[in-house]
Amino acid sequence: MNVRIIDLPKSHVAYQRLIGPYGPVIGRFWRSTITPWMHSNGLSDQRCYGISYDDPFTTTANKCRYDACVEVPKHFVASGEVDTRTLPGGRYAVASFKGRIGEVANAWRWLTHVWMPSSGLQYDNRPRFEMFSPLTALDAHTGEFSCDICIPVRAL
Repeated sequence: MNVRIIDLPKSHVAYQRLIGPYGPVIGRFWRSTITPWMHSNGLSDQRCYGISYDDPFTTTANKCRYDACVEVPKHFVASGEVDTRTLPGGRYAVASFKGRIGEVANAWRWLTHVWMPSSGLQYDNRPRFEMFSPLTALDAHTGEFSCDICIPVRAL
């Protein structure tokens, strides 16, 4: 994977949290809950973020936290189970991923366990996330998922 270091702007997002195991359940959450909500709020073409807060190797599956986020205007008013927040901008290590959805975990592992230790950088406390366009993230013909894996970094 090619990793680039870039500065991302802060983003105002609406989000819903899912608590439970990572994996196929996240795709179902996007399809059954988030995508219909995006359509009903006129947000179908806005950039999306998937924030995984926990390491599934050290956190019990039923306690893993995931936020499904979509960019919204600053004046957006959330309701129901949706809340808003601002994702902080700043310096990120970004690697583009394209492959089967089940392979994204291996890309995360490589980035965090192979690339990061040899990068000369360290993590900071901003969220790590997958960033994607809902219009192009999933190729209906091949089943491939495309996203940017974004890890917040700072100098050692």
